[in-house]
Amino acid sequence: MLDACERGDCGWGDGPGGGTFGIAEALRCAQNLARHRRFSVLPVRADKRPACASGFKAAAKDAGAIAELWRRYPAPLVGIATGEASDLAALDVDLKHPEAVRWWRKKESRLPETRAYRTRGGGVHLHFRHAPGVRCATGRPVPGVDVRGEGGYIIHWFSAGYESLDHAPRADWPAWLSAEIWPPRPSAPPIRPGTAAASEAGIAAIVAKVAGASEGNRNSILFWAAKRLAEKRIHAREIESMLLPAALSAGLAELEARRTVASAVRR
Repeated sequence: MLDACERGDCGWGDGPGGGTFGIAEALRCAQNLARHRRFSVLPVRADKRPACASGFKAAAKDAGAIAELWRRYPAPLVGIATGEASDLAALDVDLKHPEAVRWWRKKESRLPETRAYRTRGGGVHLHFRHAPGVRCATGRPVPGVDVRGEGGYIIHWFSAGYESLDHAPRADWPAWLSAEIWPPRPSAPPIRPGTAAASEAGIAAIVAKVAGASEGNRNSILFWAAKRLAEKRIHAREIESMLLPAALSAGLAELEARRTVASAVRR
């Protein structure tokens, strides 16, 4: 049986995309989602940022704990912690990006029927059951396609009055989608220690670690990588040119990544 939010009793305003936000209503929907869907929920501000400093780590399932969260951090949107916490992985397709539109048209028929919602920006959130190894990714495999898995959160736009596109039960996360978003790296032949190739391989491994960093530890890994390269007597500009593309592919903002690299090199 569908809970109040899933039945549509939690939407308000003038219909899809036309609702106004209400803090009390958001709390009620959050408690319903936790009780009926076993989701871990958290308050999110209208700008889509968590209202509490600890972000998705503050998410709760207990009705009393959720009420306390909204008392301390009143906010109009309901966030759901993704990954194992809620057995939820989400695919976010932003249809404002032409690359995302082309990808969607090509892959839509391969995606299983699953729960889907319209987002405030006019895109689509597809909800799946979580699978091991599914983590957060931005702009993969193309700009405008994001994944929220372990270590992240999404906004439950339906509870803010936006349209439900498909009421089907959550399907399993597609294995082919993981392979496309996180393609396996080709194995390299053995390298003899002490050779120039070994040094290049070491640098490549450091860069790859930055590119594969997950949300929550991307900055710390980038800082570590920049320090390691600086220890190899590589010029600061070369370090930035090596690490910046990897940091951007991991989802860091360009200005933030440049500042992190500069700070590590100065130290």
